[in-house]
Amino acid sequence: MKSVFKQFQVEYIFRQIFATAVTGWLTMTAGFAFGFSAVLLPELKRDKDFPYDDDMASWIASITPLSMVFGCVGAGYLIDNAGRKAGHILLAFIALISWLTIAFSTNNTYMLIGRFIAGVAVGSTRPVSLVYIGEITDPKYRSFTLITPSLMVGIGIGISHLLGGYIAWRHCTYIYAALCFSCMLLMLFLKESPLWLISKGKIDEGTKAFKWLRGQDPQSENELQLVLKRQNEKSNKCNVYEDILSISFLKPLFAVFLLSFIQFNGVNVYGFYAQDMINDTFNGSIDPFTFMIVIDVLRCTIIVLIFACNKFIPRKIFFITANFACAISLFILVGYLLHIETFGAVWLSITITILFISFGGCVVALAWSFVPELFSANLRGFGSGLAAAMSYFTLFVCVKISPGFSKAYGEAAMYATFGVITLVNTIVLCFVLPETNGRTLQDIEDSYKKNNTIISAL
Repeated sequence: MKSVFKQFQVEYIFRQIFATAVTGWLTMTAGFAFGFSAVLLPELKRDKDFPYDDDMASWIASITPLSMVFGCVGAGYLIDNAGRKAGHILLAFIALISWLTIAFSTNNTYMLIGRFIAGVAVGSTRPVSLVYIGEITDPKYRSFTLITPSLMVGIGIGISHLLGGYIAWRHCTYIYAALCFSCMLLMLFLKESPLWLISKGKIDEGTKAFKWLRGQDPQSENELQLVLKRQNEKSNKCNVYEDILSISFLKPLFAVFLLSFIQFNGVNVYGFYAQDMINDTFNGSIDPFTFMIVIDVLRCTIIVLIFACNKFIPRKIFFITANFACAISLFILVGYLLHIETFGAVWLSITITILFISFGGCVVALAWSFVPELFSANLRGFGSGLAAAMSYFTLFVCVKISPGFSKAYGEAAMYATFGVITLVNTIVLCFVLPETNGRTLQDIEDSYKKNNTIISAL
């Protein structure tokens, strides 16, 4: 009997893995848009149909994170009202349209329009996928599955950089469009989120979906009964505006506001200007394309290591430690750049940069994994969309001003600014970010309602 029970449990785990993998495919297509400008801009310099200066180059790169802000706000409303599955399908379709627009662009205007549409899709993808994965997976495995979108974005960036090094940018867009179309087809097989169904009053359908995904073991049954109980309480007293102004929403919103500032550690800027930043940092002493691919592989390797360590290290402690390490590596890099004539050795600057990228990659991946866990079920889509909007706005600011800031004040000043913001933000997050490992979403929501202070225990 015990072996039969275990067999059923394995079946449910594979159902969760399948749903996570399909969602991961969508986030991989988002990675294509992140990495595209790093290989596009060097090619456009040689294309007479796309004349541009440094300012236009920064707009081609940064217009995507700018439009991500609008995508995030719309995504929250979409998935809270139309559903998580419908949101996935629509985003895959928008991504397809964006790549076709870029593919057939003949000047900078059409290129910017295509990049803007791509940003709408990309900005929506991360919160939609995180919310869905957070709602369908068992609390025992959620700390692993919530890292999947970051891994798939990293893989997408790497594929974008690698293809762009050997294939013309226009041909790359055809490949990305085909992958978005295949992703849209896969989305048809997704199961709707049971927690969303229950929050909309579709109790029977939601209960059936929950048991299909999670099984009927005692722990899952207890979680389901608690969710149904809380839903019944909300049905008796339901006011969205009151919920938005409640302390149980404002506290996690403040936490994710601080999490959005991790964009200022600078690691994501490499995805947009990788070759140019590598040239500036190393003064042309190494091949920028090769090192860019090394960084992409490193980014994915770090996320795999997070998977391995998640079981042994509480996620909040892991996150805070990686933040401090990232800040320290940035300050060491600043010291090297200020005394480059003294040190001279290229291997030293490569080592420091690898440490910075490693710790920074950890921080970004772990930060996103907290977002869908902090908000209540009825506002999870709205809250996650708002959180992503804040994050992508800070990314837009970072991507837009970094080239000009670096040119005006130097590489060392840019990295020093990244380091100071990272350090201060980390100190504050130590006190406001809760530990979520192994806890059910309902338990996290209830703890916010019980605790009336902003500060959380480590």
